[in-house]
Amino acid sequence: MYTAVASNVFKHSINRLRAFLSKKYDDEFAGKQIESIRNDIESKLCTNPTIAPVSERLLALGMSEYRQWCIDKHNILYFRVREESSQIELLAVMDSRQSIQKLLFEVMVLA
Repeated sequence: MYTAVASNVFKHSINRLRAFLSKKYDDEFAGKQIESIRNDIESKLCTNPTIAPVSERLLALGMSEYRQWCIDKHNILYFRVREESSQIELLAVMDSRQSIQKLLFEVMVLA
């Protein structure tokens, strides 16, 4: 089993996702979505990190080692597998209706 490790960018992106969902729906819905994402990471991704392919969106930005997992209808997780340490480095999580370029810019400015 792998251990999920949240990067600083991931921590910022999950806060941005919560804000996005709270604005689009409400705080309760946002909280439930974040909890569901956390549960899926632990129960599904940590047991099978090859569940997702290399991310074409990030490959277009020059990042070739990250995978993209569509957790559900709208939520996408970007991560990297570190085989040598049995870790999954969580890069970012976002709603598919968000712009990845804008999200990465925002989290880099806020980091």
